[in-house]
Amino acid sequence: MNLEKIAVGALSALARHEGKKIYKKQGYAEKPTSAKPIRMQNPADDGFRCGFASRITMPKNIHAHPYYLAGHRTGKTVAGILDPLTVSALWLDCKDGGGMVVIGADVVGIANMEIAQIRDALQDFCRETGCKSISILCSHNHAGIDTLGYWGKAIIGPIPGNGKDPEYMALLTENMRACCYEAFKTRKEGKLYTGSIRVPDAVFRKRKPIVARDVLSRIRFVPDDGSEETWWLNFGAHPNTMGGDNQMISAEYPGYLRKAIQNVKKTNVLFGVGPILAVDPGEWSEDVYECARLEGEALAKAAFSIENDTPLSPEIVVVRQPFLAPVENPVLALMAIIKTVNYKKAASRDSSLGLALCTEMTYIRIGTQQILMLPGEAAPEFAFGGYSSAETSATGLGPEVNAKPLSAVADDDNLIVFGLANDMTGYMVPPNDFILNENGPYLDTANDRFGERHYHETNSLSPKMTQIVSDTFAGILEHID
Repeated sequence: MNLEKIAVGALSALARHEGKKIYKKQGYAEKPTSAKPIRMQNPADDGFRCGFASRITMPKNIHAHPYYLAGHRTGKTVAGILDPLTVSALWLDCKDGGGMVVIGADVVGIANMEIAQIRDALQDFCRETGCKSISILCSHNHAGIDTLGYWGKAIIGPIPGNGKDPEYMALLTENMRACCYEAFKTRKEGKLYTGSIRVPDAVFRKRKPIVARDVLSRIRFVPDDGSEETWWLNFGAHPNTMGGDNQMISAEYPGYLRKAIQNVKKTNVLFGVGPILAVDPGEWSEDVYECARLEGEALAKAAFSIENDTPLSPEIVVVRQPFLAPVENPVLALMAIIKTVNYKKAASRDSSLGLALCTEMTYIRIGTQQILMLPGEAAPEFAFGGYSSAETSATGLGPEVNAKPLSAVADDDNLIVFGLANDMTGYMVPPNDFILNENGPYLDTANDRFGERHYHETNSLSPKMTQIVSDTFAGILEHID
């Protein structure tokens, strides 16, 4: 008797039952219609306005209340504080009466249903300011407080209970709202630039194919009055330097990155991660805390070394496109059913379990700079190319079975891709490297034909995810002039 097969069978049956129940009430979910682009433009072509605000966001009762630490293993509580967590907001407009806000948070991720609640709390802000778009980027911090639910105390085998704290989630929302108002009030006129630099020593890929996006991207606002600049940074490495034994709260290397920049020059910094599937920071030191500091300082030094700044014209296009992500993973399905994580579920024809999650992606074009915000952790080869060949792939299949890489869809090697944006739907693994355990698919890890361990599939919704994301992105671009 194989207990893993029995467990997976039971979980799958439960997920199918949930799918049938939703189908009886609502029918199969239809593919969301194409979202209309939001356009902002400055006819005078005399620049942008940008504002920024940041707040420390820590619970007052951190030492008296059990908060669960996000990342690595379930049921791990916070033991102390190394450095505080923050939320920040960046306002950007073209002086045309509208604008957009990007919020950054030192958290592991926020599910789309909570994102919707945060946007609801900002409805008055949008009415008062003309804000046309709100995006929330999570740094995927593994040394922060659980904001998804994944890392609560286990209740059924490896299945965690909800690790979110309602008061902390309310504090996040309150501070995000306050930062948005302050960012709007502090906006100044100035010019916007985009630039990048490679930082190969700051990434370590621990899964084949050994490709990683080692590019640090910077969107830089320079105010006309000579006051502090605002930098919007993107880099593709997990903020998990401190490891599984850490129980101390920290903003991880993004926090050290901000601090190192500000130690040199007073600068506002908003950070978001790129495609980070199996991509760790550089191996700077055997001391995990020292490694986090050195990663942040290396990226700060690189940011100051960017020499290819290109001016951006004052025009902004935003498309927030809902889409359906089929659920083939019965473990993640159970977490959605028992509300360990707050996902909006739908009945689906495209899933063997009959379930899909309602999620979204956001495309932004500022001048010539294209930006894509994804609701999970993408493989860098899916984002920028470099798929395994048939000879080297886990399955023996060639790259032709994989989705078109996102940079190829955009026809733009300088595409900036943010992960953990406006949702957290797990890993996006290319099909020709997608391997499941035969006895306990999605429940246990598997080894491929080369003996390489495959963990990331256990936290992936489906091998179909990359194709759906690629097709959805292509659909967005088809509807933009």
